Amino acid sequence: MTKLGVAVLTGQCVECEADLPGGSGRGRPRRYCSRGCQARAYRRRRDHGPAALSRRVPELPAPSGGDPRDRLVGLAVELADSGGLDAVSMRVLGQRAAMPVHSLYRHVRNRGELLAAMAERITAARMPGDAPSHDDPRHQLEQLARDEWTMYRRHPWLLAVLATDRPPTGPAVLAMVDSFVAAFTSAGYDPAEAFRSYLVLSGYIQGMALLIRRDPTDTTYPAWWSATRIRLERTGRTQRRPWLVAAGQSSPDTALDTWFQFGLRRLLDGLLSGPAR
Repeated sequence: MTKLGVAVLTGQCVECEADLPGGSGRGRPRRYCSRGCQARAYRRRRDHGPAALSRRVPELPAPSGGDPRDRLVGLAVELADSGGLDAVSMRVLGQRAAMPVHSLYRHVRNRGELLAAMAERITAARMPGDAPSHDDPRHQLEQLARDEWTMYRRHPWLLAVLATDRPPTGPAVLAMVDSFVAAFTSAGYDPAEAFRSYLVLSGYIQGMALLIRRDPTDTTYPAWWSATRIRLERTGRTQRRPWLVAAGQSSPDTALDTWFQFGLRRLLDGLLSGPAR
């Protein structure tokens, strides 16, 4: 329903609490602001039962003072850190910033530009300097890889923004790639080989980052593994698979950093054994 061409608000989304626009007046009342919120609510009911509560985006203080764009990007990072990328919409950002949604577009053209600005902020804060202090290429690469890994550990949502064939190309993101390529170049690779080596190493870092837990409301790994092990044993799939026993003795919650270091050392052993000819 509209009045003088302006949508009449009829309530709030039961998932993220964003304002809901009015409908046609026919059918069931609208409960969700988007299909994404509806899907999250469905998954929660499926995994945790019909009594599961919605995971609403926590109330955050509206930004005040300073550059408006910078404040909006900072608030968007806070939203993503607390609720994942699905929590970052122009509507919710406007609500948290106490700004009309249309006014946000004066500072960021669209959600894609907002996500790129968020990635740029995190990457710029993560960079330890223009280059690692150690002269040895292996030490440089180990430091750079650990820095990128720590970045994903602190901001798991960032992986979806950077792990794409069309990543943001702001100054900080490019500087991060520069540092990796320079280290490989100093190890004897030409520029093309150095970039390919960077892609191999970055692919490993980002692939391991997929194991970082993103939703604290999901079933815990021990609970998942216990149910999975029982099912595998019942179907005979644990026979002649001793690695399954070993897999159940650790979990990503406690061993992920150790797993990452294990693979990183061996990957660098191969990449730095000498440029392929």
